[in-house]
Amino acid sequence: MTLEREEWVRVKVRLSTRICSLHAVMETHKTKVCIVGSGPAAHTAAIYAARAELTPLLFEGWMANDIAPGGQLTTTTDVENFPGFPDGILGVDLVAKFRKQSERFGTKIFTETVNKVDFSSKPFKLFTNTRTVLADSVIVSTGAVAKRLSFPGSGEGAGGFWNRGISACAVCDGAAPIFRDKPLVVIGGGDSAMEEANFLTKYGSKVYIIHRRDTFRASKIMQKRALSNPKIEVILNGSVVEAYGDENGKGVLGGLKVKNVVTGDVSDLKASGLFFAIGHEPATKFLDGQLELDEDGYVVTKPGTTKTSVAGVFAAGDVQDKKYRQAITAAGTGCMAALDAEHYLQEIGSQKVELGQVVRATPLTVYNGASTTSRSTPFTVYNGVSTSTPFTVDNGETTGRRETRCKWSPAEDVVLINAWLNTDKYIIVATDQRASSFWKRIAAYYSSSPAAASLPKRESSHCKQRWQKINDSVCKFVECYDHALRQRTSGQSEDDVVQVSYQFYFDDCKKRFTLEHAWRKLRHSQKWYSYISKCSKSSGSSKRAKLDEGGTFSSSSNTKSNVDEHAMARPIGVKSSKGEGEIVVTKTTNEENVVTTKTTNEERESNSRSRLENLWALNEKDIAERNKLSRIELLRSLLGKTEKLSEKEETLKNKLIDEML
Repeated sequence: MTLEREEWVRVKVRLSTRICSLHAVMETHKTKVCIVGSGPAAHTAAIYAARAELTPLLFEGWMANDIAPGGQLTTTTDVENFPGFPDGILGVDLVAKFRKQSERFGTKIFTETVNKVDFSSKPFKLFTNTRTVLADSVIVSTGAVAKRLSFPGSGEGAGGFWNRGISACAVCDGAAPIFRDKPLVVIGGGDSAMEEANFLTKYGSKVYIIHRRDTFRASKIMQKRALSNPKIEVILNGSVVEAYGDENGKGVLGGLKVKNVVTGDVSDLKASGLFFAIGHEPATKFLDGQLELDEDGYVVTKPGTTKTSVAGVFAAGDVQDKKYRQAITAAGTGCMAALDAEHYLQEIGSQKVELGQVVRATPLTVYNGASTTSRSTPFTVYNGVSTSTPFTVDNGETTGRRETRCKWSPAEDVVLINAWLNTDKYIIVATDQRASSFWKRIAAYYSSSPAAASLPKRESSHCKQRWQKINDSVCKFVECYDHALRQRTSGQSEDDVVQVSYQFYFDDCKKRFTLEHAWRKLRHSQKWYSYISKCSKSSGSSKRAKLDEGGTFSSSSNTKSNVDEHAMARPIGVKSSKGEGEIVVTKTTNEENVVTTKTTNEERESNSRSRLENLWALNEKDIAERNKLSRIELLRSLLGKTEKLSEKEETLKNKLIDEML
């Protein structure tokens, strides 16, 4: 009985494991940016994308290409040519810092290998053994693996000398102390071998080029450059068959056994360093030919960008760089890829409703004033236009179609802000000058803007609602930014202050600030600052708040003083209203009209001149105070000196004392 129970428990465990694995297989993620890779290119792209609020997913792989997450940096020891680490840093430690920084800004990292992609339709699809990802854009940064020969002593385990004298990157490791003034060996016969041999002559006492054939594949000019170097010696028809340690037993490379492939003779060659220069293999097999590759398997990108042959897919790092192959250049292209992806998402709008996505809509039918909801009918969105079952009334006439809500993109926000900044409120206040009229002009400006030619059409009510949301959020962020500036400490950059402002905003509003583009557009606008300051002064008056939104009132309380204050609130540098020079008419009652004239141009210029004079006087006073403080500090430093002052310092001290007295 006990055995049967134990067997039943084992069966239940196996079934539970199977069910969990099935759930994992069916797990699907949606993201704006999916990054494939784990090196400096991938993590730099992740950092930039996360800071742009794109919430990227990063798949770092698990022993992809037989390399641990982090790429080729994990196979090196000291990295001495990456900026910011004057004493050098271990490759694995540098990768760990990359990963930590990516996670700090919100990147979600999966230690899984992407083994299949589908770039034939959008959103793009990426597959691992347990997940499916739907992505608006993809950054491929899977790197390239240096080709290595396999012979006794070439490995990483016991008896191997990998990273202890054997390497695949002369530029990365050639300057290491163990190679200084020692005989070195380069294996290869192409341009890379010639170039690395020439490079190593700066550090080694002698450099041998071993090639298994009797002729080189390198170009004539590269051969000439290498063979003419007195520190380079060539061994043709040679093949390394073994590597052994040094005589002192330090566990580093001491020499090689080289076999002549023609005669079969084996000879010893003393060498403290061996560098493979037989090419690299880019990790592009999982792409299955869906991106354009060159003859060596590298991803082809548009010159000066990271754009590939498929719009929305970008490549960064060694997977598209066959020339430099350095960590710092990979990081640079990772930054480029993130910026290119962000611009691409702005261009397509990154709308919540995807093109071609089927959404369920419920048509509304009205019978004798009573509304009933019929069963759901699907409609499809094509290029931002919705098709659905129309609204109907009891006589069968259609009253319109149900439209989908379209999320505002950053590009649309910028067009709307420009429309608001460049649309003035008329000075003539009449019944037709209500908020609706003002926002109709905003919508007209928006529609006529060349930047909005490819964007969805927006009604005046949409523009007003979006502007109110932008204005409220940016006003709150400005307060957070000012608070962060007041707490700014020495050494903090502008980016640091902005990040502190983000944290203040999140603590105050319990949500992230996603309108940085709007803040950067409005932060230097005099018109907007004048508008928000005026709103704050009149926050207690609902009528005045309506006037600030572009409307007017027909009541006895709407007097000339209100209109004059509204007209005079325009800051210096903002163009005058279209009604300038005309008579201001305010309707007070049905029986009475009060006619007043505007403030003349001469009076406004006089007021502006007086304000400038006051500012100049305050500026001069501030400069004088600063000069006084600097002289006090200088005198204090001279009086605090313990050694004897020079003649010039003594004269300066006496002069400062006389000025103070």
